[in-house]
Amino acid sequence: MREHPESGADRGAEPSDQGTGTAQPAGATEPALRLTPHITAAEALVVFARKLPGAQAEARQVLHPFWWTVLSARTRGIFVRSRRKPLSNGAAGAGAGAGTGAGPGVGQRMNVLVNAYSGKGFIADFEPIGTPVDAAEWDAAFDTSNQAGPRPSLFEVSRTARSLVRTKVLKTVKLGMGITLDEAAPPRGILKPNWIVTGANEKFAATILVDGLDSSHYIVRVERLEQD
Repeated sequence: MREHPESGADRGAEPSDQGTGTAQPAGATEPALRLTPHITAAEALVVFARKLPGAQAEARQVLHPFWWTVLSARTRGIFVRSRRKPLSNGAAGAGAGAGTGAGPGVGQRMNVLVNAYSGKGFIADFEPIGTPVDAAEWDAAFDTSNQAGPRPSLFEVSRTARSLVRTKVLKTVKLGMGITLDEAAPPRGILKPNWIVTGANEKFAATILVDGLDSSHYIVRVERLEQD
C-alpha cells in the first residue's frame, strides 16, 4: 500500500490543537485492533521468488503500528441563487433541480490509515477488521522496531487524514462546491500485519517486506554474494 505524506492542504479545516501539545507523541489509550492478514506466508514467499528466482527463503510476520481514523466528507454548493422574488412557473421548474444540487450532499465515509512511525498515510479501500487487543500490545510494537525519529501526535494524525480526504474529494467535485469534513471516529491504534521475507540464491541475498493486506512490497536489502 502506498502511503502519502501530508500535503499541507486544508489548513482551515484542521482540528484544534489547543491544550494538546502537538510535539507530544501519540500513544494508544483505548483497545487497539490487530488486523487480520489477507496474505499468507506462502503467498509472501511467492512474491519473494518472483524477485529472486531459485532462492531459499523464510517469512516472518511483523506487526506495524498505524492510526485508523474515519472522516465523513460532505459537499454543498456555495453559489446559491436568491429566491426572495417569486419565480415564474418555467423558472420554478428549472430551478427545482438546481436547488437540490445547492444543498448539502450525502456524506461519504473514508477510512484513513496513518503510519505511527512516519506520519504518512493513505485512504484505505476497506474497513479494518481484526481482533481487539490491549493498548499495551500496540505500544509494544514500537519496542520491537528499529525505526527511529519522532512519532506523530494525534493532532498531526488528524491533520494528515483531513488533508488526504480533502485532496481526494477536490478531484471529484465541481467548481463552486464547498467541502465539510467531520471526524466520524477518533484515531484508534491498529496493528497492520506485514511479512519480512529473507533468502538467497547462488548470486544474491535479499530481504523484502511484503504487505500483509495487499501483497505490495519493497526491497529492504539486497547484496551480491561473493563467488568462489
